[in-house]
Amino acid sequence: MQRSLLLCSLVVLTLACQTQKSAKKPANQSKQAAPADTGPKLPPEFVEVASLEDRRSFGEGSKLLTWALTANDPALRGRAMVALGRIQDVAAADTLMKGLTDPDPGARSEAVFAIGLLGQSWTPVPDDVKAKLTDALKTIEAEEQDPNIKLVILEALGRIATPPAVDRLIERLLVTGDVQARAALSIGIAARTPGVVLPPRTFNALAPLIKKEMAPVARYGAAYALAQSKNPAARTWLLMCAGDDASEIRAVCAKGLGDVGTDIDSVTLKKLLDDPDYRVAVEATKALAKLSGRCKGSACAALGALADLSLRVERLLRGDSAGGGQPLLMLAQTGVPMSGRPLLQSLRQQLINGVRQVQDAKIRQDIANIECRIAAALDKQTGSPQEVLNCGGNLIPEAQRLSMVLKELATVQAADPNKRATEVGSYVFHNDPRVKVAALEVLGETKSSISIEKVRTQLLNADPVVAAYAASAAAKLGDKQSIATIRGLAMKAMTQVDIAPTVAEALAMLDAKEAIPDLEQWLTSTNSTIRTSAASALSRLKGTPVVAARVERADDKSRPPNLPKEAHLIVKTEKGEFDVKLFTQDAPLTALNMYTLARKNFFKGLTFHRVVPDFVAQGGDPRGDGEGGPGYTVRCEVNHRVYARGVVGMALSGKDTGGSQFFVTAAPQPHLDGKYTAFGEVVKGQEVVDALLEGDKIVEIRATP
Repeated sequence: MQRSLLLCSLVVLTLACQTQKSAKKPANQSKQAAPADTGPKLPPEFVEVASLEDRRSFGEGSKLLTWALTANDPALRGRAMVALGRIQDVAAADTLMKGLTDPDPGARSEAVFAIGLLGQSWTPVPDDVKAKLTDALKTIEAEEQDPNIKLVILEALGRIATPPAVDRLIERLLVTGDVQARAALSIGIAARTPGVVLPPRTFNALAPLIKKEMAPVARYGAAYALAQSKNPAARTWLLMCAGDDASEIRAVCAKGLGDVGTDIDSVTLKKLLDDPDYRVAVEATKALAKLSGRCKGSACAALGALADLSLRVERLLRGDSAGGGQPLLMLAQTGVPMSGRPLLQSLRQQLINGVRQVQDAKIRQDIANIECRIAAALDKQTGSPQEVLNCGGNLIPEAQRLSMVLKELATVQAADPNKRATEVGSYVFHNDPRVKVAALEVLGETKSSISIEKVRTQLLNADPVVAAYAASAAAKLGDKQSIATIRGLAMKAMTQVDIAPTVAEALAMLDAKEAIPDLEQWLTSTNSTIRTSAASALSRLKGTPVVAARVERADDKSRPPNLPKEAHLIVKTEKGEFDVKLFTQDAPLTALNMYTLARKNFFKGLTFHRVVPDFVAQGGDPRGDGEGGPGYTVRCEVNHRVYARGVVGMALSGKDTGGSQFFVTAAPQPHLDGKYTAFGEVVKGQEVVDALLEGDKIVEIRATP
């Protein structure tokens, strides 16, 4: 694991991490789903805290609130604080702020951590609450003597991201050592928050940190903040750190230049296309592609630089999926303007020739995969699905090719909406649901009467995901005649978290006031995502704010067995195996869920349906389009683990929506910390993860021991 460029947070208290109760036990989970209990037994109070957290339960006079402040055992106070932070209810804010003065360092640190979790809640926190949390954190930060807790406070300030919080972080850039580095990283986190604009003085304060004599952790924090700012004032410093000795810093700085650089910077980025770390080449490729979109006139240095990617094609032909395939995949995903069409055509022809010449079946599959991705990029330029129809030399399944290009077309406006609706409309009748869903996304953006007719045919589709996408498309098209049908779908969505947000949004977009009674029933759901989706839609329909009340989950008295501390998942792919060590103490429920699914051979034959170079490889979806799961959800277990390279996390569509989809990071991803449950890390075989491309299959996942 390459953790040298990230500050690690405090290790969570052992007792705070060993909750063993499932929020929703799979109906088909047998007694043999996991090995016998081998972990330590928890005191009754900790078991009850875990139960209350699982039920997402607390209120006036509840034990969570009481224990967080008055329990004799400081570990119990800290554990209760973490539970309140994970529940993410603003009503707990006062209790968490009182916890900031706890005499025990461990409990005090957990109160700070919990405030950070609340600050980045899936449900927006009111500005007045954020202001109070900021003031409380600033007060104790100025007084705190424990250096580790001080770092956690700076982390929390970055997650809350109010202007006063950012001001304090900028002030701490003047303090040397870990404080300085953590402040810089937190500024980067804050800069990602919508509406946050870093003040001009930030950049002069960050600049000294990127000097080569500074520690790697400080250089990374500064580079990350500069890149996330997306402010032209960062350009000079990003050009400087693009030559850093550490590859992960070079990659971050190259990425930042894509947002604030100019065509002149193509000289710097071109050199990085040949970087020995493929991730740097990936970010240089993306930056150049973005710069090419801003070129004016026929002369464009960025496009000229991208011609060097022919060398990456040669690497792919030699079997280097990471070094050859990932930069090319990034180019296709980012796209270039029409002036870059000759470049795409040239690269594609090289790949077509490669499919004909290369004998190794696995390499040919990778070449065909990337060739089809570039074909989809060409189709995106013209707005018509043509090139993908004959790409890949029959090595890439039709459904994969069609869903790929349709998703691209959904992101670009049609010059002729009726023509696009005619070309795409037939795909809603395709036998693969992935193609149906992608086609509906396109039709929803066309504003064509032809689209309305096609969309209506799918509103009663037996596949609820397809029906939900049809509802979304109908809403975008303003088809009020579909309201009655969508209301019928809303009755099903009340118990289906995967489609509830989409259906609720569709009703709100259509101003379907007759659906108010339907959505009000959702407010009693035990799932927070369903409740908050209803509240958001009702607020728009009623014209007044509607807040979803807290609803407890059912209490499942049975507790799943502990996993062995050394539990692993061996993920076997067509390109080799990688070994994941599970975080059995930090994320016991999530780890147990994935372990159990593996023992049932749930993952056999599934794919990595999403690969974003230098970000994540994501798989575990039985549908293959990012919309599927095991048929149940598990609650989030956000913890102190940071998303360094090779960390494995649970993919979510909202709070407590985990299931079977997981992702593996290719590089540090600080913005995921404390937001998504990290439940394992790759301890062997990261090179296999690096080589994964979209559509690569999972042969099996073995749970051991």
